[in-house]
Amino acid sequence: MPDAPPRQPEPAGTAFWLLALGGLLLVVTGWLLPWFVEPTSSGVGFSGQDAAVSFNGPGTLLLDLLGVCMVCLLVGLAADAVRRRRSPQSPLPLTRARGAIALAGAALTLLIWYIVGVQRAEPLFGTISADAIADNAVWMTLTGFLVLAFAYGLRGWVLRHGGVALAIVAVCFGAAFPFIFNASNNGIDIIVWGAQFAGIYTLLALGLNVVVGFAGLLDLGYAAFFAIGAYTTASLASSAHGVHLPFWVLLFAGAAVAGLFGVILGAPTLRLRSDYLAIVTLGFGEIVPDMATNNAFNQTGGPNGLSGVDQPSLFGHNFGLFGINPKPYFYAILVLIVLVILVLRNLERSRLGRAWVALREDEIAAAATGINTVTTKLLAFSIGASVSGFAGAFFGAMLGSVGPENFSFAVSVTAISTVVLGGIGNITGAAVGGLVVSFVIFWVLPHLQGWGTTLGATTGVPTLGTIDYSKYTYIVYGVILIGIMLVRPSGLIPSRARKIELQGTQTESLAATQGRS
Repeated sequence: MPDAPPRQPEPAGTAFWLLALGGLLLVVTGWLLPWFVEPTSSGVGFSGQDAAVSFNGPGTLLLDLLGVCMVCLLVGLAADAVRRRRSPQSPLPLTRARGAIALAGAALTLLIWYIVGVQRAEPLFGTISADAIADNAVWMTLTGFLVLAFAYGLRGWVLRHGGVALAIVAVCFGAAFPFIFNASNNGIDIIVWGAQFAGIYTLLALGLNVVVGFAGLLDLGYAAFFAIGAYTTASLASSAHGVHLPFWVLLFAGAAVAGLFGVILGAPTLRLRSDYLAIVTLGFGEIVPDMATNNAFNQTGGPNGLSGVDQPSLFGHNFGLFGINPKPYFYAILVLIVLVILVLRNLERSRLGRAWVALREDEIAAAATGINTVTTKLLAFSIGASVSGFAGAFFGAMLGSVGPENFSFAVSVTAISTVVLGGIGNITGAAVGGLVVSFVIFWVLPHLQGWGTTLGATTGVPTLGTIDYSKYTYIVYGVILIGIMLVRPSGLIPSRARKIELQGTQTESLAATQGRS
């Protein structure tokens, strides 16, 4: 009996590359930022790069070793990128060795923190008082090394279960997020961003992925259901109408009302296809904010919206003001995202999920096999609308006020961008797209001015600080989207069915491939 052919090593997958790049980004950023600051300062102090160039005791040697670990991992990943460019199927060498290097970097980070931050044994990061605290950079560096150790040390498992690996890292990172960014005033800002933008747009992307990704329906008015959920919360938890329902009841009420409007809109219009359906949803998306602005039925408060929404509470514990204490809101939306992903994952693998992908592949063939196309599309539309209403209900309770300016057409466009960028039809891809797009739009672009000023002062080119970057916000955003789409036309993490559909090389039905990674 002939011997079985040797098993070919599996090339690195998208999940592995995302983890490796994300981990290195955290490590490099932590190396360039201050490690220890005074409680009254923000971002003022010595970085790892500053401390590594001057000898201040044995701790300098430890910091230099940490820098060697970072450089080894950077060079290794760059070499891997070149190797994969030349031969996409080639395996990555020395993955376990790199996992050990990453673990060593994590151990060195903790040891340096203990020597300087706890024992105050040597002035490695300059002269600091006894009240100095470890800044965000320490925990960013530690987290980055741990992510790299996970990606390299368990590479085989990551390749086989890419979506699960990303989910594990995302949940762990999300749980640690408020602690990683907690040392300075800027840390509060990024936690606010995480709850208000990253969390909300991740929920919107997950819901819209049901409509666009699973069922293949183009919805250009998705912000309308977001607004309906938010106004439901503002109406049922404020003095505007004398009703004060509990927060957790409001979440499901917002989802139910938005889902009902999804049925009302979809029932007469889902017999339309492609561009015609897109025009109808676009019109609906414009009608709802305009009605809110005009104080429809004297219920929406007009241009000023509704304010004084009750603060959320859980088991008698009040969350407090969002701008002062955003942590409870961040953890709450993290739990909601996990619950929505679990529900949508089960739906994707159910009979209804396979009906959706069959409908997207060929509506006529799906109808011929006995699928009720109108009902199936209506379910996708209403479920997607419910998730959007869910996000809107949380959004209204979080901010404490709701106004029509929060639900413009730009919200729908951004939601579509997250799904397309992340990977149409892939739950993990939609979540990653929501994080990436919200990070670019609501964190990177607003901080370009400050970063340009700092970079200009550091490089001796002050002109970089005089540019008004706000004029080029959408240009930069557009260039980033175009670049990513040119490199990854199927999205960052496309579903197997969608990837086969775009490549045009399928040998089996797309419905048969649905749910595989």
